[in-house]
Amino acid sequence: MKTGKSERARGAAWRIWDLHVHTPASFEQGYGGDNDEVWEKYIGELEKLPEEIKVIGINDYWFLDGYNRVREAKEAGRLQNIDEIFPVIEMRLRHFGGSTGALSRVNLHVIFDPELGSAKIQSQFVDALQSKVRLAPGIDGKEWSASITKASLTDLGKCIKETVPKDQLSRYKDDLTEGFNNINVDLSDVQSALSSSYLRGHAIVGIGKTEWADIKWNGQSIAAKKDVINSASLVFTAYEDVARWKADVEKLRNDGVTHRLLDCSDAHHFSDSKNHMRLGACQTWLNTTPTFAGLVYALEEFERRVYVGLEPPMRGRVRKNPDRFIDRVRVYSGSNELKLFQHDIPLNSGFVAIVGNKGQGKSALLDCIALGGNSSRNDEFAFLRKSRFLSSSNKKVAKEYQTHVTWADGTGEPVGLDAGYNSGAQVRVEYLPQMFVERICNNDSSDVVDEFEQELRAILFTHIPDDQRLGQRSFDDLFKRKTESSDRELDKLRSGLDGLIRSYVEIAEFRAHNDEADVRHRLKVKREDIESARADFLLAKEELEAMRCEDAQNADLVQLMQQSEDIERRAGELAAARAVNEQERMRLQDLLTKLNAVAQRVDEIFADVESINLEVASLLAEEFGQVSFIELFVRREVFADSLLAVEKRLVALQAELNSIDRDVKTCEDDKRVVDDRLAAADAQRERVRQRVLQLEQRVNSLIGSSDDSDSERGLQDLLDKIEQAPQVMDDCIANILQQSSLIHAALMKRLSMVEDLYAPASRFIAGSSIVSNAGLKFNAELRILPVWNEISAALDVRRNGDFSTWLSRFEESVSETSWEKLLPQLRNILERIQCERAELGGKYRNPDSALRKSASLNVFLKGIFDLTWLEVRFGLTGDNRQLSELSPGQRGLVLALFYLVVDLRATPLLLDQPEENLDNETIASKLVPAIHEAAGRRQTIIVTHNANLAIVGDADQIIHCRMSNEEFSVSSGCIAELDIAKFALDVLEGTKPAFDNRRHKYEAFPELS
Repeated sequence: MKTGKSERARGAAWRIWDLHVHTPASFEQGYGGDNDEVWEKYIGELEKLPEEIKVIGINDYWFLDGYNRVREAKEAGRLQNIDEIFPVIEMRLRHFGGSTGALSRVNLHVIFDPELGSAKIQSQFVDALQSKVRLAPGIDGKEWSASITKASLTDLGKCIKETVPKDQLSRYKDDLTEGFNNINVDLSDVQSALSSSYLRGHAIVGIGKTEWADIKWNGQSIAAKKDVINSASLVFTAYEDVARWKADVEKLRNDGVTHRLLDCSDAHHFSDSKNHMRLGACQTWLNTTPTFAGLVYALEEFERRVYVGLEPPMRGRVRKNPDRFIDRVRVYSGSNELKLFQHDIPLNSGFVAIVGNKGQGKSALLDCIALGGNSSRNDEFAFLRKSRFLSSSNKKVAKEYQTHVTWADGTGEPVGLDAGYNSGAQVRVEYLPQMFVERICNNDSSDVVDEFEQELRAILFTHIPDDQRLGQRSFDDLFKRKTESSDRELDKLRSGLDGLIRSYVEIAEFRAHNDEADVRHRLKVKREDIESARADFLLAKEELEAMRCEDAQNADLVQLMQQSEDIERRAGELAAARAVNEQERMRLQDLLTKLNAVAQRVDEIFADVESINLEVASLLAEEFGQVSFIELFVRREVFADSLLAVEKRLVALQAELNSIDRDVKTCEDDKRVVDDRLAAADAQRERVRQRVLQLEQRVNSLIGSSDDSDSERGLQDLLDKIEQAPQVMDDCIANILQQSSLIHAALMKRLSMVEDLYAPASRFIAGSSIVSNAGLKFNAELRILPVWNEISAALDVRRNGDFSTWLSRFEESVSETSWEKLLPQLRNILERIQCERAELGGKYRNPDSALRKSASLNVFLKGIFDLTWLEVRFGLTGDNRQLSELSPGQRGLVLALFYLVVDLRATPLLLDQPEENLDNETIASKLVPAIHEAAGRRQTIIVTHNANLAIVGDADQIIHCRMSNEEFSVSSGCIAELDIAKFALDVLEGTKPAFDNRRHKYEAFPELS
């Protein structure tokens, strides 16, 4: 299959080259080299070579007869399957290889540019070596001197055989072959001949690996052995098993010699032979144009452009996934009057560089390819945007143009240049427009930084296997799904923290509002009052008893006094009964509240169970039908019976209380009647009795109860609480810290989940020298967020000494956010906030007084101990700096490296000037290797102004864009083609004179080389 003009425009493509095809003269089948029947079969064999073999090298021993005959066949219209035929001359060097018993000469091959023509090769090379040919030693004194022709070599062979014993002649071949076998040349003579102005740059030297390898590595031959192979541009061999190729290349490289090893047929047999050295038995693939310049260029870029094996990896990828490679792009108008775009460009499946001066249509072409691939970033296209080509004034013209991307599988449809992104169709390319890159790399706002990191996460998502994505379509969605249970756990833990903080605040306020010394003084005074009141009571009681003795003689008075005592005793009994009733009612009311709380929790559990069962049912119903994942059993009747019993008991107690209150009212009424009668019977005694009662009441009142904070008992309880307050506060602090530690543990569990998600990408990046050499690595941590500053801002700086500064710089004092490191700092906060001036060991103060008036202590403490200022962060750092701290150029490099190296998607990648804001050293050392990595697995199309990308980066295809007379035009091909090289030189290097000027200046400093 002939390579047409369109295929040449595609630039380099993988093709087999066989540079060592022998003519029938060397076939060991008993045929003569001039036999027309054999030649016809030979030409027919060449016509049947696999279609991938685009170039063959016709090998001759000194003479070009075979080459000329094959060339004539091609010019006669045969061999249309072959693009180019190279003349190859093989000769033997004077160097010996092999053992003493089986010596062999090292074969040297010279491959000539076919543009020279056979006549010039004959006159400038073959004839130049005539006088320098040497006869092999061992001819028993015979001398030979003649021009090298077939006839003279036949004579030489005859002379040699005449010196051989007759019984040994059977070991020798025909006279011509023996003549050939006994001439050799010096390497220096060959090099001298090739240095002529006619041949310089039009020939390359190859060495036969097998014969060269037989030269021994010893003290006498090591220098010569290296000199021979290092003088060659390539090394030939004919593999039986090409699986050895990589190891052989590596062995040559380690030996410090030319390692550019090619597999050639070294054909000595026709294709129907079982011998591996037969026509068509070649598996060398060169990614270059089928020209001599293309061969030289491929050898120069050997690592990228040479492959030996059944099929190059890129060719296999295109064959297996043709829908992921763009075959060609056509941009056109249906009107003959509109000629702004008239492109029809075949695209290489590897690295395509689009070059051209500013405003010459590079970004326009890239936008058209992106639009044809349905890029979702059409809002940030450079050319196809409303402010440029799609402006309202140009809208009618824009509608006339279409872009048609054709994929390698033959699919693809034209799209109007005004169409935009089709949200209902598949996005088939990844496009990084320059405007998009500049926006997310040059802007430091939090939203843009988040968008930048989101871009990276989208690429990291490609490393998560499909069966682990849980049906989610983005990393953030998957993370949210994975952490649902963690979110619920954190919510519960943080909710439980609220009550602990309230307890701390309450005891802190109590302690601040109650002074121990003051309470002790008040208690002392109160007890003195009690002793005084008790003394007065005893005196009055003695006086009353004396009067009662006197009154015992008065029966009516005795009866009234007895009634009064009975009433008081009954009143006491009723008061005691009422107290018991109230205590029981309070107990049952508290029990009822707790039972209702339990009932509410049970209802919440049932709601959670129902929600979980519904979720499980939705996941498993298709395979297992309706299933009940959790079954919950609650004895509601026991609970209901208990609740009813408590409610009935409360009703009975209320009835009992009502009865007691009625009896108390009756006692009070009876008491008033009796007291009035006693007062009327004996006013003096009644006054004393009333005084006794009042003094007794006063003593009881001073003693009081726990509910009366001004009584002795209330003050004692208050003092006990004050004395216990420090320990209670310590217990509250311990509870808060314990709950906070559980929250931290939940966050660490969350971090572990994220680490598992990032693990595949993390391993990939750690194993990628290209990415790791750029200083990129993953960093998993609980990071302190800027929201911390809002927490520290709640402090009143006037009341806290250096504590405010310390708290604002909390992140600096925490070397890491492990609980072991955080715990001492968090405890320090609680200890300092409750000391005057926030000085450890200082006088106690109400923690609330450390805050601004507008701040709440509850909110302040919760903001610290619920750890909402800690966030699980698992991302990249560049040179140990957060991505937000990188320069625009560094961010651009990170973004490019991610898309080029880390992204596992196989869709075409389009980049618009990724070298922006990068220095040339970074481009050459980091960006170029990344482009090579990407182009090895996905089609990569890049607009560039930088020679390091297109030339040093060894683009497979260069598209040169120009604009003249209001019309965009393009030229396309491989860098090995002269016209493409000139375009690249003019655009990227500023013309040849400018490049030569720089080169000469560098060459003035030998130490730079």
